[in-house]
Amino acid sequence: MKDTFEEIFVHHTSATLKGYKAGSLFSHRPSCVVMFREKLRTLDQALHKKGVQIHMIDRNSGSMLIFVYRPKLIEAMLSQPELQCFLCELGYPVNKGYEANVEHLLKKLTEYDDFPHEIGLFLGYPLDDVLGFITNKGKNFAFSGLWKVYSQPDIAKERFELFQRCREHCLECLREGQSVLQIVHAA
Repeated sequence: MKDTFEEIFVHHTSATLKGYKAGSLFSHRPSCVVMFREKLRTLDQALHKKGVQIHMIDRNSGSMLIFVYRPKLIEAMLSQPELQCFLCELGYPVNKGYEANVEHLLKKLTEYDDFPHEIGLFLGYPLDDVLGFITNKGKNFAFSGLWKVYSQPDIAKERFELFQRCREHCLECLREGQSVLQIVHAA
């Protein structure tokens, strides 16, 4: 049986919808792009009231990247001096608020085929792991889960387990008849 739009969306974004992660990113190749865009636009308008936003990015391959994020968590990330320094060195306008920084990230995702490594920060990954990935060119990691872990593997494993339990719970709620809006934790 084919997954519904809502199941695909919740599967990839549950930890962000519940407020455990700053953002989620997934790739999707919809069978009908026009209908998929309209569903995402409608969902974005409804989720906006609950503190969640959605951006769609067209990729050269014909697929779409869907970035779902919580502005308050992005703002909190941007308030950390060590993250500000790192992002500033990469050209991010860290003093201009989360919107300008998300737009800068989206521009990089649109203009380049490769993912900018700093995207991990916008997805809620620890700075040490983002820096470890860059320094080690994706190798020599302690273990891999939702991201490659270079520091504090015990904490990362706990977070991965939390995210997995969250996904299972949210999908079960959806199958029991709750809507995506009912699943979202307003923050």
